[in-house]
This record gives sequence, C-alpha cells and structure tokens, in this order.
Amino acid sequence: MKVQTATDDPPAPILSHTTSNSRPVTFVDPVIASGARPTLDPVSSTDNQRMLGRHQTNTPSQPTSQVVLVMNHNQDPLDELVTALARNGFEVRLGDSLAQSYRIASEDRPDVVLLNPLVLCEDGVETELLERIQTADDPIPVILLVDDLAALADARNLQVPFRDFVLKPCSSAECVHRVELALQTRTRIRGLQTRARQLESQVSVDFKTGLTSELYMKKIMGLEWKRAQRHQNPLSLLLIDVDNFKDVNDTTEYAFGDEVLHRVADALKGNIRETDFAARFGGDEFCVLLPQTSPAEAVQTALRIRQRIFDMTVRGGNFERQVTVSIGVDSYDGRKASSVDHLRRHANRALHEAKRRGKNQVWLYSGTEMGSASNADQPNKNITTQPSADTNPGTSELAAEE
Repeated sequence: MKVQTATDDPPAPILSHTTSNSRPVTFVDPVIASGARPTLDPVSSTDNQRMLGRHQTNTPSQPTSQVVLVMNHNQDPLDELVTALARNGFEVRLGDSLAQSYRIASEDRPDVVLLNPLVLCEDGVETELLERIQTADDPIPVILLVDDLAALADARNLQVPFRDFVLKPCSSAECVHRVELALQTRTRIRGLQTRARQLESQVSVDFKTGLTSELYMKKIMGLEWKRAQRHQNPLSLLLIDVDNFKDVNDTTEYAFGDEVLHRVADALKGNIRETDFAARFGGDEFCVLLPQTSPAEAVQTALRIRQRIFDMTVRGGNFERQVTVSIGVDSYDGRKASSVDHLRRHANRALHEAKRRGKNQVWLYSGTEMGSASNADQPNKNITTQPSADTNPGTSELAAEE
C-alpha cells in the first residue's frame, strides 16, 4: 500500500507483518511516514514483533535490495535491528523459529544470514540449515549473534563460510556495518570465482585442437579411475601418436602441422561417445579415456579411429599429406589392484610396441612388450581382435587391413 505525503521525500520503507496463520500484511513505518527524522529508537508497536522489513524505491540508480535473513531463534527483541536494516535499503526476512527460517530460505535464497541461535553446536539443526543453503560456487555469509566469549570460541569451530560474530547486546549500527562488509566480501569472492572459472576453462581446453588439455585430462583420469574402482567397472585408455609428424613439420609449414593436429582431433571427436574423453597430450600425442569399456571394445574403438585417420588426406596451402597414427591400448577391469599411473604406463608401452612393429597399428598391452617389467607389471590377457581373426599373432596385422 502506497502512502502519499506532502513532501518530495522518498517513500518510507515498507514493512510486513507475518504470522504462521496469516498472509503477510504490508504497512508503512509510521515514524518515517509522519515526516519525522529517522532514528534507531526501538519500535514500540507490538505488531512489529514478527515483521519482515522491505525497502522499495523508484530511484533508477539504486540497485535491487539485497535479502537479509534474520534467524531470531532465540527470540530476542531485534525490532531495532530489523528497522535499521530496512532503512538502509535491505530487504529483511525474519524467521523466529527453525521451521519458519527453513521455509523462508527455501522460497528465496538470502544474500546474507544473521543468526541469533537457540543452541549453537557443531552438529545442531541450525548449523545443518546453514550448511544446506550453502553452495560451493556461491556461499552465503553468516553473521552470528553470540552471548559471550565462550560462545564465540564455540562459534569459531563451525564449518560455515564467511563467518562473522557480534557480541550481544549488539548495536544496530554495528550489525548493519557488518552486513555491508559481508556483502562486499561476497561480491569480491564472486568476482574471483568467475575469474577462476575463466582461467580454468582456458587451461582445460587445448587451444590448437579444442580437445581437453593434458593438465585437465589428468584430473579427469584420476576421477574416472576412482569411479571405476568404486563400482568395479572397466576403464580403458588409448594413447595415440601421429606417425612421422616431425617429418611433416620439417618438410611443410607449421601451419600445415597445426592443420594435421586439428584433423586428427576431429577424427577422435567423431569416433567416441559423449561419455568418453579425448585430449591432446602435447606435441603430436593424443589420449582417449573410455569409461565402462572392456579391452575388446577399446580395441574396436582404436581400430575405427586408426582407419578413419588412414582414409583422410590433409590439405593446406600447397601441401597435401596422408596421415597415419599408432595406438597403444590398456584396460583396467575394475577389480584388480592397480593405479592410474600403471594404466598410462602400460598404454605407453603398447604404443611403443605399435611403433616398433611398423606404425599405423593398434596394440593392446600384454606384458610381453619390450621394456615391460615381468614382476612389477603383471601381463594382461591380450584379447586384441582383428577384423578377420580372433587370435593375436601381433599387431603388425591389426591395422594393416580392415
């Protein structure tokens, strides 16, 4: 409800009275509506015991009011504080019970929380409520109203972000100042997180190919390895190397070499599932991680990638080249004791074996490769399949003809 006054002063803060059995009823602060000078004197009306402060203005330059959730679970007289927050442009939501605070927080996520706790303990329901409304990328500052220094010591142990503390009886002006500082801190943290996400996106994507970067791929490999262990699912890894890439760079331009890498990356992206991960591991080496993929399925994927690249011709400027790749494969069955480092090491040995046997081939790690440690690295059962046979006489035939 709007109140017309004879002055040109901005409209008074609109306050709302809420009870558990009624709808919010909007009314105007009588002190400001009367034209009197605003003060921080306590509000005398008993109807304001359960009020929600709301400040509205039509001034275009003023930003939207920020929401302050006052959890007055100890039910101390905080009318002066609520009124002061409203006069300073904040939209105040007052919850005088845990249930009411939970409902308010669920309906509209606040920008800052003022908690006057009933019982402050690490595993209490109030702490649980604070943790529930928090998010990792946008935490909410919490200001605690504590009775004494002993309670302050307990409050310091709570796992709540941006904690601040005010000793009771508290000054309304001090609380308003703490709220403003908390919101400024939150704004700075938001800016830092946005910048961090921008930088992370830059280091997580390889700028030449658009694939996942090596640094980010290592993080993904660690997470997928733990997931495979927990659920006992297979996990396969392909290491892919462009054959004779040094000769490509030596006899053409670097721009053409970049085009070769780009075309190989496109072939990888076009032959894997949405749940798979493809990355460039520096230079002319690539990596494909295949969650929930058996050795036989991984080999079929590798064969498909090898054939796709073998069939394409790269053209750029005055240069034209047919490109081939060698691929090493290793798989983890989800049960035996191993590590992600072993997976990558075995796939690398398989890649070297494919290179040694003539390139343009696919080789599944078996433990018989040159440089394999017979004691430290137990051989896998080599189930590499060929297009025309089920045996594995060696990978010199794997990619020769499909």
